[in-house]
Amino acid sequence: MNAALRTLAFGGLEAPASWGAAWAADPDHPTLTTVGAGRDWSVLQDVCLSPGEGSEEWRLAGGTTTLDVSPTGEAVAAPASESGIEAWDQLCRVTGRFELNGAERSVECLGLRSWFSPVLELERYESIRAVSTWFGPDEGMALAAFRPRKAKAHDRDVLAATVIAADGPARVEDPRLSTTYAEGGWPVRAGLELWVTGKEPDQQYPRRASGEATGARAEALSGTLELRAEPFRWHSRGRDGAGMYLLARRR
Repeated sequence: MNAALRTLAFGGLEAPASWGAAWAADPDHPTLTTVGAGRDWSVLQDVCLSPGEGSEEWRLAGGTTTLDVSPTGEAVAAPASESGIEAWDQLCRVTGRFELNGAERSVECLGLRSWFSPVLELERYESIRAVSTWFGPDEGMALAAFRPRKAKAHDRDVLAATVIAADGPARVEDPRLSTTYAEGGWPVRAGLELWVTGKEPDQQYPRRASGEATGARAEALSGTLELRAEPFRWHSRGRDGAGMYLLARRR
């Protein structure tokens, strides 16, 4: 039976800010989790991402790790380009601690969490990109791109995206992601262009953001799945924000 996919990304811009990413797709197995501070990073073992009471809060816990994930606003629906798939994104605040290289690191920063319905059937996809950025507790953007097996180009990707703003979310009608990769397949630059519906039904306008990798990176393996996480610095409308580029793919 398929389970819902949940992802979490968090971090700040101040060096060496704590950051991390979690990928939970199977309730019977530990969450794939990577954490870091600056360019130092580690894979956390036996950590699980569990929803709290009323599913309003999540907790990432296990061993010496305890991270509480609290929403800073409402969950925003992320309409998918394939019918039947439900998804949402939500800005959040992450607080707690984890251990890195034998030293305890405290966490208090913003992040973004996402949920995708079980109908997504992750086994159908060769790779998944989950890109997110947050400019404040009430402003952010997110895009997920699921590439089916044997697909050779992005035109077959299943896409879901959100624009979260202080004056309310905007429905994304045409999400676009561009990525520049370095040797070894690590993303180094990325661009988001999310066309949203305006006040008039036939009116659309783009929300754009460009970002570059900070130089920090981490990877974790689970069976045939490889998860890569890279903190990004994002720019949009004169503002800088933190974010994450998650890349999951079959080995």
